[in-house]
Amino acid sequence: MSGDLRTLERLVGRVLAIGTMTSGAVLLVGLLLSFVWPGHAVTSQILTAGILILFLTPAVRVLISFGDYIIEREWWFVLWTGIVLVLLASGFIAAFAR
Repeated sequence: MSGDLRTLERLVGRVLAIGTMTSGAVLLVGLLLSFVWPGHAVTSQILTAGILILFLTPAVRVLISFGDYIIEREWWFVLWTGIVLVLLASGFIAAFAR
């Protein structure tokens, strides 16, 4: 990643594409299962997993940027990206701590 912006952009693009496609596939499986087993616990868990993958995809993008900023020693961006990561993590914790 270090020094090559195109490599970082490709990596981020790949992560976003894979995360979106994976989430879409898992949600499609959950939707199809909801027609076969409406209200079943497995169907609900699969749909929840699809939504979780969709939510985590941008967070992984921020994590990759954070790592790249550390490698590049861009401390100002490390600080701000770290703040964003803390806010994202606290949001996930608050959402799933029931």
